[in-house]
Amino acid sequence: MEALPELRTERLLLRPFCSGDVDDVFAYATDPEWSRYLPVPDPYTRRDAEEFVARCLLADGERRFEWAVVHDGRVSGGISLTVHRPGVAELGYSTARPLWGQGLATEAARAVIAHAFENLGLVRIQAFADRRNKGSWRVMEKLGMQRVGVAHGDRLVGGERVDSVSYEILREGSSPADEQAPPQPAEAGPSELRTSRLLLRPFRMADAGDVFAYGSDEEWARYLDVQQPYTRRSAEEDVARAILAGGASPMWAIVHEGRVVGGVTVIDRGAGAGELGYSLARPLWGQGLMTEAATVAATYGFEMLDLVRIYASTDIRNTASWRVMEKLGMKREGVLRRHRLIRGEYVDDVFYGILREEWMPSRSARE
Repeated sequence: MEALPELRTERLLLRPFCSGDVDDVFAYATDPEWSRYLPVPDPYTRRDAEEFVARCLLADGERRFEWAVVHDGRVSGGISLTVHRPGVAELGYSTARPLWGQGLATEAARAVIAHAFENLGLVRIQAFADRRNKGSWRVMEKLGMQRVGVAHGDRLVGGERVDSVSYEILREGSSPADEQAPPQPAEAGPSELRTSRLLLRPFRMADAGDVFAYGSDEEWARYLDVQQPYTRRSAEEDVARAILAGGASPMWAIVHEGRVVGGVTVIDRGAGAGELGYSLARPLWGQGLMTEAATVAATYGFEMLDLVRIYASTDIRNTASWRVMEKLGMKREGVLRRHRLIRGEYVDDVFYGILREEWMPSRSARE
């Protein structure tokens, strides 16, 4: 995935979203007038802002492009391109309400359209808006877009079926775009879980700094299939994936003394089986904290996800991880030889598992 290029206009910077943008997005998106014509959650919560930034951060840069619109040092909106088929893309945009009427949405969209035609090989760009949203029409018309038509009852906004008006602009030639699949809403974040020393809660984009702090420790990453070198961007992408993990496969941030020090997940693999995964910052190794976190996560998997079996695996050289599995009461089930490629070397993985009827969380938590 290539880095999304920054685009500059007279008054704006268009750049990739980053973890620190959540506060700005939440500030403008909680304005009910801003969201009046948009199919966004109502009420708009901080979790919604977290998930929006996470999706933007993970945009693939080939079929979906997401720029944060920065004005006077603050993120004041967003602009996107979604490629539906070769040469054809949909333009989307929004700006914070205090900036309406100043031509900023037009300025941002004009820069993106120029980039799309000159550098992305697009020949047709489309845009859609709630028929009642005349302000958005004016942006499209100022961009030189031509009105194509109206789709009746095309979208659901605030529980009401509304008509969409569509516009387009061509570079040369044209081809009909595929119908856009409706975006799938992200699942709600996992429930918070507590132990005597830890809080397990949903990840937030603001956690990227803590994740980078422990993830850039080469010893922490020694047995893990993570990007090397581990950069701030690596941490942001890992946090984004954690935020967007489905409700059936929750991922928790492990918080100790106010800082995120690791993560734990139970991934639903289907047919009643779940995979336990975990990591912990190196300064906290050997204190039983990983066992403590994994115990409540596994309990959640059996009780809330109705799993019948939970398994885990690790690089066979990682004896400390074995000890966590064994403290949980898991039984060694076998070894897959040369199972994974880690930093150019094929490694063996050892597998452990436990059945629901064998689970004794109180014993695991004590050990």
